Amino acid sequence: MEDIREAHRGRNESGPEHSAISDLKQDLEDVANFKGSRAEAWLMMYCKQTQTPYNKLSEEEKHWLMKIAQKSKLAKSHVSQRGKKRK
Repeated sequence: MEDIREAHRGRNESGPEHSAISDLKQDLEDVANFKGSRAEAWLMMYCKQTQTPYNKLSEEEKHWLMKIAQKSKLAKSHVSQRGKKRK
């Protein structure tokens, strides 16, 4: 793969130096090593994907982003037990 990339370096139709997959993999590793709550890790991943500097967010900005995220179906992790009969 490196030989092909090197042979086509500098051409305008060649691919980018960094792939989106390697960037995503690095972001996931950073979030996996993050010390904090699950919600904070989710917020950090959101910031990485939107290229927003997580460390520069104020506590109020983090609070509001979390309140907005709570409305997302993707951020919810619970399984509804509504209508389930207990034995």
